[in-house]
Parts: sequence; C-alpha cells; structure tokens
Amino acid sequence: MMLAALNAFARERGLADDPLYEVKPVDFLIRIDVEGGFIGLESTVGEGGKGKPMSIPRLPQRSANIAAGFFADYPKYVLGHDKEESTAPKGWARPTGKSAAKLDAFLALVQEVTAQADIPEARAVEAFLKNASSRRRTLAAREPEEWTGSEMLAFVVGESTTPVHQLSGIRAWWEQRAGARAALGKTAVCLVSGKVSTVAGTHPKLKNVPQAQSSGASLVSFNAGAFESHGLKQGDNAPISQDVALGYVLALNDLLRKSEQRRYRQGIQLGDDSVLVFWTGSSPQQESLLLSWMDPTDEDLKRFLESPLRGLEPGELDDRAFYAVTLAGNSGRVAVRDWFQSRVGDVKHHIQRYFEDLRIGNAPLGPIPVWRLLKAVEAPSGRGLSPDLATRMVGAALRGHSFPRQLLTAALDRLRLPPADDRFEREQLRLRVALIKATLSRLPRSGPAPLEVTVSLDKNNRMPPYVLGRLFAVLERLQGAALGDLNTTIRDRYFGAASRNPAMVFPRLIQLSVHHVAKLGNSGRWLERTKSEVVALLPSERFPRVLGLEDQGLFAVGYYHQREAFFTKRSAPEDAASTGASVVSPD
Repeated sequence: MMLAALNAFARERGLADDPLYEVKPVDFLIRIDVEGGFIGLESTVGEGGKGKPMSIPRLPQRSANIAAGFFADYPKYVLGHDKEESTAPKGWARPTGKSAAKLDAFLALVQEVTAQADIPEARAVEAFLKNASSRRRTLAAREPEEWTGSEMLAFVVGESTTPVHQLSGIRAWWEQRAGARAALGKTAVCLVSGKVSTVAGTHPKLKNVPQAQSSGASLVSFNAGAFESHGLKQGDNAPISQDVALGYVLALNDLLRKSEQRRYRQGIQLGDDSVLVFWTGSSPQQESLLLSWMDPTDEDLKRFLESPLRGLEPGELDDRAFYAVTLAGNSGRVAVRDWFQSRVGDVKHHIQRYFEDLRIGNAPLGPIPVWRLLKAVEAPSGRGLSPDLATRMVGAALRGHSFPRQLLTAALDRLRLPPADDRFEREQLRLRVALIKATLSRLPRSGPAPLEVTVSLDKNNRMPPYVLGRLFAVLERLQGAALGDLNTTIRDRYFGAASRNPAMVFPRLIQLSVHHVAKLGNSGRWLERTKSEVVALLPSERFPRVLGLEDQGLFAVGYYHQREAFFTKRSAPEDAASTGASVVSPD
C-alpha cells in the first residue's frame, strides 16, 4: 500500500513523466567544434553558487561499479580526471586506473550512438573524448585546485545553444535503447500495480536518509544471496515493475530533498537516525501548511504569533488521504519505522489537540518545533532518545493516540537533574512539563473519568501529588528569597526524591523553611501565608511514602504551575494584602 501510494503521488505530481531524464544542476558546458576541438568552458553557475538546472539523461546507480552517464556526467567520466587519483604536480596526469576506465565507459556509450546513428554532434563529442589535448585544454581552463570533482559537465557544439544530450536525435536514440533493454528483461505480475511488466532487478536508491550512505540506500533490496530464496534472483523475490520502482523512489527522494528553509523539503527529523515524511491527496499548499504546523521554522513561528491555528480548521476538502512514513538509515539500507494513512481533516483535528495538550502556563497556544521538544528531554550526555521513542511520539500526535509512557519517564528523569544551562532553564522546564502534561492527559485510564490537567494553576485541585508539587515550589521560593542566589538549591538536591518519596523529604524541607521565614521577617509573611494555604489542601494523614509514575508527573505539573504563578504579577488586592517583596520574573 505504501509503495502504491508513493507511486501514485509521483505520477500525480509529474515526477515520473520523463523516466529517462532527470533535472540536475549543470555547472559547465564544454563548447567544441564539429571536429571535436575545444573552444571554451562556459560556466552556468549563478549567484547562489549552483549550476543551471537542466534536464539530463538519468545517471545510473553507482557504488563501487563503473557506470557512465549519457553525454553529461562528472569530470571523472567526461575528462578522465580524478583529483584524488592524479599524482602529477598540476593535476593533469594522463588518465590511469579507474579514471581511464570511467573515461572509456563514457566514450563507449557515445560510440554506440555514432555506430548506429548519423548525428554530427555525437561524432564531435566522440572526437573530443579521443583527443587528449582537448581534454587537457578543458581542464586547464580552470585552476587545478578549483576542480572539486562534483561539477556536472555537458556538451554544446559550434554556435548551438542546445546541449548535445537534449538534441531530438540523441533523445530518440536513448529512448529506443532503453525500450530495447526493457524488452530483454524478465516480466512478471507487479506486486504493487498488479500488471504484467518488466521486473526491476535492483531498485534505485533513496538519498538524504539519516545514517544512510551518502551515495544512497535501498528501501527494497535483494542484492546478496542471503536475501534470496527458492532460487529466485534479486528483484524476482518480490517482483516490482521498473516503472513502479522508479516512481516510489522519485516520490521519496522529492520529499527527502533539501530545501532552502529545511533539511527535508517535506519531512521532520526525529532524533539522529529517523525522518518522517508525509504526502497527501491534497494540494502542495495544504501540505506546506501542515508541515508548518507540525514542525515550524523560526519564520513560521513569527507568522503564527498573530493567528497560530489559522487554516487548521478541517474544511470541506479535508477527507483527502494523508500518508506518513518514518524512515531510518542503516548504511546501505533503509528501514521503515512507522507507516500510517489517515485523512487530512483527522490529522488537522489531532494536531489541534496536540497543541492544546502541550499548552501550559502563560505560554500562548501554538506550534512547537518537534526538535525542541525532543532536545528538552534527551540525556545531558548528548545521546538522543531511544530510536523509536521520537517516532512513536510524533506518530501518536498525528493519530490522536496516547503518548508512550517512556516519554513521561524521560521527561521526569530530565527534571530530576540540575539545570545544565541557566540561560535556557525556564524554557526547557516549560517544554518538559508540557510533555508531561500532554502525556498525562492522553493516558488511558481505567476509571470512568479521564485525568484532567489544567493549563495553569488550579487552586482547587486537592490531589496530593499536585499539591505537593505546589508546596515544593513554595519552599524553593522561600529559600531563594531568604538566601539569594545559591550554587545548589533544594530543587537541585531534593526534587527527584521529593517527587518519588515525599515522606522522606518534605518534613525536613518544611523544617528548613521555618528558618527561611524567620530570616525574611515581615517580607516573608506572604510566602508563609501561601505555604499555609497549600498545606491546608493536603489530607490530614502523613505525607505519602511513594508516588507512582503518573503521580510524579502531576507533582511536576503542580510545581510548574505554582512556580509560574510566582512569576506572574499579582492583582492589586493581592498586592495590598501582602507586605512582602514584589514578585516579578527574574528573567
């Protein structure tokens, strides 16, 4: 189903309209005369440092093999020049070894054309390739250190402005050759399209998948004997037609390619080794908006300040299909971590709920980049979350499912550690507690009523874990007011223990707070009064000995709510009632 949806996407967006050609930036045109003599090297590189996008014959798959392009390729094939292999002082040594073999492969393809068709431009290119002096003059047109090996080269002959590979005769010969080769291939019923067609022995490779080879990696592959069975070779083990194989790969490569604003044109990076890409049956504009909500850039966030959810309301066309797949690279292969399909309207609804679940305190309702959330709960050692946790979290957000409990554990673990950087501590704390709140709000409950976690301080909430979290925030505030800035606060030393084993920690902290109040004098009366109000909400029996995982999450939410309330300006009557210091944000 996934491959069928990707293939349909490629056909709908016109990505597979020309299976033999692809658009790539061509950096230089080698202008030659009809005898193959070198005239000049014309750069097409624009202000952005990239060559002019041009339709060229699709380049063959390469790894350790030698496979030449057709009238357009890199210097290794067109000029037999490999900067790494060259040993001459100027870098213009005669091609040897692999460089010579690549030049010969490129020349052989051109000679196939000249042997079968009378095309003067093809004969001119053949003469150029055979002439070592012309090739050296081409290389000498630039300084040796300017050649990087990644320049795409093509040919123009005489005064023509049309590259040789785009001439009608050349195109016709290339298409005829491809058709003849396809006719020689094995045919079978394609598992994706259900039609009898030529089976792809090996599939094209995906590019820009995290942790995959830079040369590309395969999603479907039977390239070794260990993967084959019943005597079937390569693609015969799971027959997929050449057209479908090309279609799904073109679709994924289009979604995975880098854009000016993003690392993936239509994808969200999840940790170090995974990326979620999605596509829809809707318009590209709708997909762009969905991506902006799911993973906003800094520009998107500025735009969302005025109307964060504008356009997120399900519309009349929202019953169109939505597909998402999460891919992870492993050297030469690509693994599918998650895959699902839904409706655009349902996804919009779930994204809205996702934002509402994450909202906490005074923060405005709106998108939060996924990478910020994941960064807030990853271990301080720099090691990311477990490979599938980020995948499950984003998948649950888009499906409207419960978040994994591992996310609650990761956020609580991170809260128990002292802040790594005080500059970002308040923002990091907000993101961690927002994830805790969202996880608690979505947890399946055995009772009839779901767990309700409010956005801001709930003074009527008498649940002991929540009240204890509030009390801890008050005690921390008392310590800060009495002793000023400290290297180690009670939060640094006791937050983890207080949230797990309140009975062991709170008696000691309350005893300490008496000294803090005494030191503050009259200025600490309002904090003492707040402490008394919070303590009055607790049941009369002793503090709980142990809090479970969900209760520890409630403790963190109560702590954050009370802490944020301290940073919020109090109303005039409240100010009048207090005799203490003013309460403003320290940030």
